[in-house]
Amino acid sequence: MSVNIRNTAYIPTIFLRGSELQAVAELPDSSKDILTPVFCLKPWKTAKLLSRSMEQIEKAYGDRPYFLDIDPFDPVKEVKRQSQEEFLELVDDTDKHQSWVEFFDDYPNAFPCLQVKHGNLTSIQNQITEFTKREKVFLVRIERENGTNFSSVIEAVCNTEHSNFGFVVDVGWSTDLLSLVSWADGIVKQIVDQRGDDIPVVVTGSSFPNNFVKMELGQEVPLQERALFSQLQGNNNRARLIYGDWGSSRCPTEGGGGGNPIPPRIDLPTGRTWEIYRCKEEDGGFKEAAENARASKNYPSDLHIWATYMIDATELGDPNGIKSLQKATAVRINMHLYRQLHFANFDPAPDTDDDFIE
Repeated sequence: MSVNIRNTAYIPTIFLRGSELQAVAELPDSSKDILTPVFCLKPWKTAKLLSRSMEQIEKAYGDRPYFLDIDPFDPVKEVKRQSQEEFLELVDDTDKHQSWVEFFDDYPNAFPCLQVKHGNLTSIQNQITEFTKREKVFLVRIERENGTNFSSVIEAVCNTEHSNFGFVVDVGWSTDLLSLVSWADGIVKQIVDQRGDDIPVVVTGSSFPNNFVKMELGQEVPLQERALFSQLQGNNNRARLIYGDWGSSRCPTEGGGGGNPIPPRIDLPTGRTWEIYRCKEEDGGFKEAAENARASKNYPSDLHIWATYMIDATELGDPNGIKSLQKATAVRINMHLYRQLHFANFDPAPDTDDDFIE
């Protein structure tokens, strides 16, 4: 089984956190079949072996092809378990990332993102050679905040004799994502200058807010990832651009909260915005938030996916509804992934062919 990045319209980056994996797991099978995610590998919670992380991915996504990258936020600070030792072996470039290459031999559904963080051209060439031998389609993530030597990396990869690869231009997280258009535009132009429209380029990042204190009930927050993508499309009509984002998540260092109790909140994704419904416990909490979300003119009441079932159940006071911020996050990501996957032809009443199970 292979993956065809030229035939996909959406490539989200999925971090290995419980809420995100649940959001993926609860997507209709028909949606998973056309999704092309990039999962970011790290040790799974307190698991002894790194293979437990791969089990979690395949449990959520099933027997489908996907891309695998290394979590960019250095999740291993101190080695206490074998899984952490195994993880550090994969990110070590002293063996020209041969350990990373061979890791994929055990996971036929997984397709690699080259490790280019340190700009080590010898390592990059070894990965290209080895993955090409294995007939593995690969992606190359160019991260604004987590990389170096971008021009040399792009040149080295673009010199690959075949075209069975793509780039991911990752602008990172910001509440002012449009200020990063110039950086992303420069990277896209370098790729196009060397390979024209031959190579797919995924544009990704996150603008999901990290502070909701001053937001009014139902306030709309622009999904800047879409605006960024539109601007880059306008600037680069020769580029083969693909939309990507972080699935409406943030990096762990942008969690917010400040140590105080966080009021219940339900977020309603639309095609180009998020609507924020934040209600303190004394004002009705999740139930009140769900009632307000369902009253929105943008609420897809005819859309029968897990996220809408959960919001509907919460409004009704069902004990299986949303009771925690973690579950609310999974609900938001589930609906966000579905909306972006079907962005061009959103049907609020599709036949998912899936039965909902409590």
